[in-house]
Amino acid sequence: MIGFSIMMWFISLILIFLGVSLLKGNYSSVHGKVFDTTNDKEGYAKELGKPTLLIGIGLLISGIIAVILRHDYSIIVAAGFLLLIVVIAGIWFYKVQKRFS
Repeated sequence: MIGFSIMMWFISLILIFLGVSLLKGNYSSVHGKVFDTTNDKEGYAKELGKPTLLIGIGLLISGIIAVILRHDYSIIVAAGFLLLIVVIAGIWFYKVQKRFS
């Protein structure tokens, strides 16, 4: 489980930095059809930063869960939690896309 946890922590670190950068209004890493057509590029980046930060924190917590439980089912619990976070963030991303398109 330690390999899974370390991988989740590194990926969460990257996503948390990206989420904070987007929340500050830095939209240099954003591209796509909706981004090109919207007038409020900074607002769009800030709204995308919130679910990105949620996924980063979810990955961090998933890695912590995998280390703390120390049982055979810990990976299942960690993956289930991660799936829940991804579904919530996916719905959130969809709502942001619809609002700015």
